[in-house]
Amino acid sequence: MKHSILLIDDNIAYRRSKTDFLEDEGFFVRAVESGDEGIALIRQHVFPFSLALVDYHMPDMKGPQTIQKIRALDPNITILALSGDDSIEAHNESLESGAVFFVGKDVGEAKFLGILHRACREIERRIKPVVIAPHNEKQKLIASVGMVGVSEAMAEVARLILKFAPSSDSVLIRGENGTGKERVARGIHQNSLRKAKPFVAVNCAAIPENLIESELFGHEKGAFTGAIRPRIGHFEAADGGTIFLDEIGEMPKHLQATLLRVLQEKTITPVGAVTSRKVDFRLISATNADLESLIAEKNFREDLFFRLNVLPINIKPLRDRPEDIPVLAYSFLEKINQESGEQKVLLASAAEELQKMKWPGNVRELEHCIRFLANMSSEKNLDASLLKSRSDLIITKQKPADLATLKFTQMSSEKSLVLKALEQGGSISAAARILNISRSTVREKMKKYDIEFKQLTEGVEV
Repeated sequence: MKHSILLIDDNIAYRRSKTDFLEDEGFFVRAVESGDEGIALIRQHVFPFSLALVDYHMPDMKGPQTIQKIRALDPNITILALSGDDSIEAHNESLESGAVFFVGKDVGEAKFLGILHRACREIERRIKPVVIAPHNEKQKLIASVGMVGVSEAMAEVARLILKFAPSSDSVLIRGENGTGKERVARGIHQNSLRKAKPFVAVNCAAIPENLIESELFGHEKGAFTGAIRPRIGHFEAADGGTIFLDEIGEMPKHLQATLLRVLQEKTITPVGAVTSRKVDFRLISATNADLESLIAEKNFREDLFFRLNVLPINIKPLRDRPEDIPVLAYSFLEKINQESGEQKVLLASAAEELQKMKWPGNVRELEHCIRFLANMSSEKNLDASLLKSRSDLIITKQKPADLATLKFTQMSSEKSLVLKALEQGGSISAAARILNISRSTVREKMKKYDIEFKQLTEGVEV
C-alpha cells in the first residue's frame, strides 16, 4: 500500500531533502511551508493523506496549533511532530496536541524510516476490514444448531443442544439477558424429532399476573368477564412440539404448583373447565435469575426447579468469550447490508475495540451497536471512531417506568441525536432501534423537544 505524506516545514532545504528521500522510499509526498497551506490542502480534499509531518518551530502558526487543526479536520490522519531541538516542552506539547510520534530532525535516515513504517503498519491495521477465517470445526458445529461463534464455550453449548435434542426431558437454559437463550431453545427444537410440530415461545415476565393462567392453559367461554369465546392456551398450541417458557423465575408462586402438576401428568385444565386435556409437549425453560436464591427465599418451589432442571445448559456472557465478537459483528452487519442494500464494512480496528468492551447486554447489545454504527455512518467503512460517538449516548436505568432515559455527555445534544436517528432511520421504530431505546421513549423525547417528525419525513409510516 502506497501512503501519501503531507510535509509541513518552513525550511526549504529540509523540505527538498526529505521529499527526495521519502519519494525514493516509495511514498507520495506533498510538501508545503506553512500550517495554513497544509490545512487548506486537507480541507479541499486535494489528496487523501495518510500521514502528516509537522515542524514544531514555524514562524506563523506553530506546530501544536497546526496539529490540533489537522486533527479536527481529519482525525484519521496520523501526525508526526518534527523538531530541531529535543526539549521536553516541544515533546510534550506536540504529543498533547495530537501527534503520535515526536521525531528529532537530526535522527538518522534508517531510524526515521523505521518510525514511518511503524506508523504505516498502524494505519494499515486500523483500516483493514474484518476478515472471517474459513469455517473451522467449531464454527461448523455452532452453525449446525443455528448459532454464530467460534469459542469453545459456544461449541460446548452446541454439543449439548445436539445431545439433548432427541430426548423429551425438560431443559433449563441459564444465562444473562441477551445471551441467546431462545436461540438455544430453537436449536434444540429444530434438531429434535418434534421439529415438524409447533415451537411456542412465551415470556412469563411479559404477561400480566391475572392473565397468565389463561394464556398458558386456555379458558372456556364465560370463565371470566370478557371471555366471550373459548380459547386454547400456549401449552395446547404446542401439542406435539415444544413450549419455551422464558423468564421462568417470574412465574407467580400460586401458578408454580399448577405448572408442576402439568409437567408430572402432561394434562392441562383450561380456566373454567371441569375436565383435563392430555397434551404432548416438551418443555424448555430459561432464566437469568438466581433460582437457588429464590428457593431459599421461598419464592420458587424447589420441586419445580428439579423438574425443570433435568437437562441444564449454561450460556457464558459475551465478555467471557470475546473471540466470538468479531464473527457476531460481521454476521450482524451482513444482515443489515441485506436489509439496506448497502455494502458497509467493519474495520479490524473497530472489531478490536468491540472486543475490549464489557457488553452487559451481551449479544443483543452488540447487535444494537452494529445497527447504530451502520445507520450513523455516512462512509462505507465502520471504524473505531464511530464507537466514540456511540459512547456519548449513555443509557441509564432510573425508574421502572423510564428504563431508557437518555443522558448525553460530550459531543451531541440529546435533541440533535434524536433528530439524527429519525432522519437516518426514516421512522420512529427505526430510530428506536438505532438509539437502542423503546418507541415510547423516542416519542417522549420528540414531545419534550417539540420535534415534528412529519416535517422531516413527509408521508413516511411512523
